[in-house]
Amino acid sequence: MKANVEIVIGFLGSGKTSFINSMLKREKSQNGTIVVIQDEFGDCEIQDNLNNQNQIVVIKVDKNKEINENYITEIVSKHAPNRIFIEINGMKDSTNIINIFDAKKIKRICRIDNIINTIDTTSFNMYFRNMKSIISTHIFNSETIILNNVDELDKKELLNIQKEIENINETTDILRHVCITDDEISNKKEYVKTKRCSLQFFNTFLYSGFVLFLLIFLITMSTLNIKISSAYLDIFKKFYDVFISILIQGFPFILIGSFVSSIIQICISRDTFIKLFSKNSFLSCVIAAFSGLLFPICDCGTIPVVKGLMKKNIPISAGITFMLAAPIVNPIAIIATLYAFPGMVSVVIYRLAAGILISVLVGLIMQFTTKKDEEILKNNSDIDVCDCGFCDDKHDYSKSKLQKIKAIFAHAGDEFFNIGKYMIIGTFLSSIFQSMVFINGNIYIYNDSRISLLIMILLSFLLSVCSTSDAFVAKGFLKIFPINSILGFLVVGPMLDVKNTMMLFGSFKKKFVLKLIFTIILVSFSILINCKLT
Repeated sequence: MKANVEIVIGFLGSGKTSFINSMLKREKSQNGTIVVIQDEFGDCEIQDNLNNQNQIVVIKVDKNKEINENYITEIVSKHAPNRIFIEINGMKDSTNIINIFDAKKIKRICRIDNIINTIDTTSFNMYFRNMKSIISTHIFNSETIILNNVDELDKKELLNIQKEIENINETTDILRHVCITDDEISNKKEYVKTKRCSLQFFNTFLYSGFVLFLLIFLITMSTLNIKISSAYLDIFKKFYDVFISILIQGFPFILIGSFVSSIIQICISRDTFIKLFSKNSFLSCVIAAFSGLLFPICDCGTIPVVKGLMKKNIPISAGITFMLAAPIVNPIAIIATLYAFPGMVSVVIYRLAAGILISVLVGLIMQFTTKKDEEILKNNSDIDVCDCGFCDDKHDYSKSKLQKIKAIFAHAGDEFFNIGKYMIIGTFLSSIFQSMVFINGNIYIYNDSRISLLIMILLSFLLSVCSTSDAFVAKGFLKIFPINSILGFLVVGPMLDVKNTMMLFGSFKKKFVLKLIFTIILVSFSILINCKLT
């Protein structure tokens, strides 16, 4: 018979030993052996006389030893336990202990029944601020979380802690250790399951239902032959056509970007990136600027790739430079620009030169204006440790190919759906703008290069055309705007538009995104206004 293993994690003083004692007291199996492995020792001790029906064996891990496969195998062979409790040192990586039980040799003799994380709510906020990565890993790995000392907090503080936990692990069971008043026994403490304070599932269901309804409604309306209010129906059909076309163009690139991001996260170590990118910020930016030649993805797909790079702690300047330059140096975008502007090779050269220069400058500015330890990724993005076993830089990159492929697909799926929802919102807004904007030859534009350049930058932002096809749209403005202003559409559009902005706000901190937008506009205008393209 396999031994059931319960792993108990948490910081010193969080109540791990007290929880194990309460479990030992409740254990009902007879003539069995329970082994308690302690890798951390606090003020409270395991009480081996709580249960007369079972033999309780307490094993304290020697400081010179580590819990590994051989250690577990020896204990099971010697004591033949029915149940094993493992109390893990709070400062150690719980993932390493949990992964031991994935080994074939261990699976034959025991299995994990539960992973419990005990949390002292009175000290949670302090630990979370100072040791966020360790706390997040413990929470992420947990199947059950015990909240201790909840009576010392008010309701609002407790709900905030619960919300932080649910942001990291949406599926864990959260129990509060609270006092229950009884007729016979007063101040009796019990573990009470909490109600979920978030409506994550409901929101996801509502969001998915709305998108599905919207798509069905748009398809139905576009196929109907209605004569009433035909002018409005034409606008509606145009909106539908634009909306669907942008999604069809953008989703494949987001999918490619999600897979590239996952491959970077799973298959390439941080040391490799350190060797790839020079310590010199400028050289790193130059390398990143031309990396887009190797990754033929448009502006929609660069954001998930950059998130993957940021998780590997590459320089911010290199990541931002790649995100801004990749859509412009994309070979498909270069060829499309050549076809859209036949006989005007200078347009392609100026687009590439201005795009690379702006990308490098913006990257360097963002690098030097961002604090060294400042977090720029949002909370749902900055936890790069999960149960796939590959996200930790300490893991063994020689694991089986099948495991890597599974992890890549799992990460790519999460990344695609996380970015995709912001892509849909941005596409919806962009489609409204494209349906309402009508440019014709009767529009009068002031003979001012600054105004015309600002107008084209604004149009590139609102229309949100994919970088692989924006050259054909830009060509239509040649009769109205000078070629120098058209360059603003071709250069700034791939860097900044409605759908990309929504995706940026979904992936990065608000302060960082606002600073990035301001820097892009300022640097782009300063450089493009001085371009004299003829």
